[in-house]
Amino acid sequence: MTADPSAGLPVSQPATPDRDALLTDQLGDDLVRQSIDAVIVTDEDFVVRIWNAAAERLYGIAAIAAVGRPMSALVDTFDASGSTLDLMAARTALSASGVWRQRVIQRPRSGPLADDEVIVDSVVTPLRPRDGRLGGVLAVNRDVTASARLEAEIAALGSLVAATGGARTRAEVAQAALDILCRATGADAGLVTSTDGVYDAIGQIGVRQETIDVILAYGRLGGPLAQALAAPGAFVSADVATAPLREDVRAAVLADGIEHLIVVGLRLFDRLTGILALGWRRSAPHEPSRAIMSQAAALIAASLENARLFAAVESGLSEERLLTRRMGTLVELTRLPETTTSDATGAHRLMREIGLVLGADAAAYARIEDDRLVLEAVDQVDFDATSRLMNRTIASTPTAAALAAGAPAVLVSIGPDTVSPEFAAAAARLGFRSTAAFAIRDDDRLVGVMMSVFRRPIEELDLDERTLESIGRVLDISFANGRLREVVAGSERRYRELFEASPDALVIQSSEGLVVDANTAAIRLFGGDLVGRRATELVANPPPSAPGETGSSSATLGRRLDGSTFPQEVELRPIEIGGQRQVLAIVHDLTERQRIQAELVQAQKMEAIGMLVAGVAHELNNPLASIVGFSHLLRTDPNLPADLRGQADLLVQESNRTRGIVQNLLDFARQRPPERVEVQLRPLLDSVLGLQAYVLSHNRVTVDVDLAPNLPRLLVDRSQIQQVLINLTLNAAQAISAEHRPGTIRIHARPVDGPGGGAVRIEIADTGPGIPSEIVNSLFVPFLTTKPPGAGAGLGLSVSFGIVASHGGTLRHERNADGGATFIIELPIGGAAAAESAAASRRGAEAAASDTAAPRAAAVAPDLGRPSDAVTAAAATRPQRVLVLDDEPSIRDLLGRLLSRTGRQPILVATGAEALDIVAGDPPDAILCDYRMAGMTGTEFHAAVMSVAPHLAGHFAFMSGDVLNPELREFAEARAIHLLAKPFDLATVGSIVTGLVGRPD
Repeated sequence: MTADPSAGLPVSQPATPDRDALLTDQLGDDLVRQSIDAVIVTDEDFVVRIWNAAAERLYGIAAIAAVGRPMSALVDTFDASGSTLDLMAARTALSASGVWRQRVIQRPRSGPLADDEVIVDSVVTPLRPRDGRLGGVLAVNRDVTASARLEAEIAALGSLVAATGGARTRAEVAQAALDILCRATGADAGLVTSTDGVYDAIGQIGVRQETIDVILAYGRLGGPLAQALAAPGAFVSADVATAPLREDVRAAVLADGIEHLIVVGLRLFDRLTGILALGWRRSAPHEPSRAIMSQAAALIAASLENARLFAAVESGLSEERLLTRRMGTLVELTRLPETTTSDATGAHRLMREIGLVLGADAAAYARIEDDRLVLEAVDQVDFDATSRLMNRTIASTPTAAALAAGAPAVLVSIGPDTVSPEFAAAAARLGFRSTAAFAIRDDDRLVGVMMSVFRRPIEELDLDERTLESIGRVLDISFANGRLREVVAGSERRYRELFEASPDALVIQSSEGLVVDANTAAIRLFGGDLVGRRATELVANPPPSAPGETGSSSATLGRRLDGSTFPQEVELRPIEIGGQRQVLAIVHDLTERQRIQAELVQAQKMEAIGMLVAGVAHELNNPLASIVGFSHLLRTDPNLPADLRGQADLLVQESNRTRGIVQNLLDFARQRPPERVEVQLRPLLDSVLGLQAYVLSHNRVTVDVDLAPNLPRLLVDRSQIQQVLINLTLNAAQAISAEHRPGTIRIHARPVDGPGGGAVRIEIADTGPGIPSEIVNSLFVPFLTTKPPGAGAGLGLSVSFGIVASHGGTLRHERNADGGATFIIELPIGGAAAAESAAASRRGAEAAASDTAAPRAAAVAPDLGRPSDAVTAAAATRPQRVLVLDDEPSIRDLLGRLLSRTGRQPILVATGAEALDIVAGDPPDAILCDYRMAGMTGTEFHAAVMSVAPHLAGHFAFMSGDVLNPELREFAEARAIHLLAKPFDLATVGSIVTGLVGRPD
């Protein structure tokens, strides 16, 4: 066995003479040679051994070129689905079944018919020698190309039978049938003739008129061809030279270049009524089968008969057709008009349409106004003359009076007894003899009269009462539809106004996905006209749902016409406009929503951070209060050795520094209503730099502060301006850090003159890389950031800009000449008188917010090492007793020592229940209570004390690490309770206690 590379199938060694003889013996030489079907014999490996003349014609490959070659190298074979046929699999199936039948598609691979497609019915049988093994195969391939194609077109032929029930003539049927048959069979010419008293050609393709004239010269269907087709089922397929034709016809057909004919008879009830002939100007390579041609002839004969019957019915039923036309026009009049028209225009249209229905010679329409006929429109008559005739009362016009009485229509002969004398005289001059008047009503109210005038008498009008009533009802409907159209038009105008005025982008797309309309908001959003574009062009990342899916919304990325994108949410809703199903896309631009959501997230994050910082600061304040207090005690202890006093001073200094850091954290984190207070810039700036000391040192950033000595006070919200300074200095530090080298932040401030008065200009400059030029104009746009993901939300500058603007100031950027960036803040200053007044009115609040003062401090605390005269005098009788309630042992111990040093008697308790027992038994002179305690809270303890010892209302103070807490401050201010901020020093405690024990009950 060897392999044929072109076929990919095993090929046997050349067959032996014995084997070829065996094949020839089995088949019979005459059978092979004379068969009209292609006969191909191969060995068991499908190598061709016999290739008859019919095969040469079918494939265009000579036998000498085919024998000895694999079948797959000569012809490509496909099954009905178009898949390549597996010959080896077919051989297996052949061995199993003994015969293989299938319709296949084949394309010759060489020769003049290369790549031409032929359709064959193939029958393959095995050839076996005496030993029973498979010695080869016999394939008989019948060319059914034309028949197969004709079968595909036979449905179209069948449709002609029904189609003739519409409006096709016999010539149209014949021509359509020939178009189908020539296309299906490849015929070059076609002719359909019939005999209906006269022998006639009713359809032809590719046949000269001279040839047709010769064929029809006998004037009847006869001659050799008619005789050949006389028997039912007769079929002629022959070359023109040998076909059964009259000699004059044969000569004419040959002169026309036609060489081969197929002719079948057209029969009706077994009677020959015509012929169908197809001709080829070459040998017919794909001749259709007898059965297919017979079926086609039967369908054509039936279609022609239907067309004949239709013509007969049409000619015999002209009156019915006239009625049909009338009814069709009337139905059209009942349809809702597409546009609004004036009453005159609508009336003129109705007059014209009704005139066509009735065959009227003229028409007029008059509206009813104050019981008079007022001419509105005329057709085919003079308006002015008619107006003079019709401008009369209803009562004086008999036809109008009959309509007003309830008649839908009136048909009368024109005369003095039916119309006004003037009208009758004018009609006589114009030759009008009859008129039909129709009532136009609106909710049973006569609003107009439509008149059609005829020059024929009533007897010739072919109008009956039923027709007139139908026309009258149609006119009523038509007028009502006109008014409805006005309502619809108004609705459409309102819809259009709403559509255009909608703040959301509205886009209407067709079922094919094309934009057919878009409102102004959509054009503004996408940046241009959208009509005619595909809706998919407007989406950068379409959702995974199926295209055109409606009734839902999805978040996607919109694409503008310039290619830029934006977040959007699209709602798809099915709508119907003008009878066509379309989709309304409501596009919501999510840019602002996402910005607000991001701001909200950032605000929530900052609130959470603030709560966390406040909680941490509060927890730090308790131990810090002990550290601060005990450090002051150590420093003021007279028994402290001199060598330790310096260390005690350092301890006091560092504890105060720590207290300042915690207070700055609380100032930054505490969310409270804005307060305008007079502040100096230096302490505010020091608190900002103190908060960022670690960041600055870690990033190797040096801060150069240069403040003018004469800076006025600023009337600002301390925390908000602190936030602005933190944002700007932190941005500068991060910009320097990105360069991976040391840098400097320069902070300069000086007074300047502003448009609204004096102001303070603060310049914050850095030696970083500066702001990229492409975003300089968008610096204060929310969420714009040059930092990597996760390093910033892009809100710092926008928030800072808003804060400064709310203070009546400005914030802007300037580029440094030597690189880096400079941000300039200008804040207005307050007047001196206003400053003194504000300071006086808010002294108590500033003391509470201060890191060393408490609300309502009445006097400067004395030196705690030397009790005052008042305290000494009181101690001579009975020490002042101060109840200290705190769940922190270190706080109790510290306050106990501080109170003892002032000559007062501390009563130290850890729980509210224990403290209440003391208050109820022997009330103290003053109470210092922690605001946050486990078990009973400070507010609960205060309420319990007021119930048993209300005289202590002015001798009560809360201790807290967060005296700016809104709830605490509101509670304390409402009840005149002092606030003692943790951590506290000796002076603060002395001031508060002195104020408590010295106040009258």
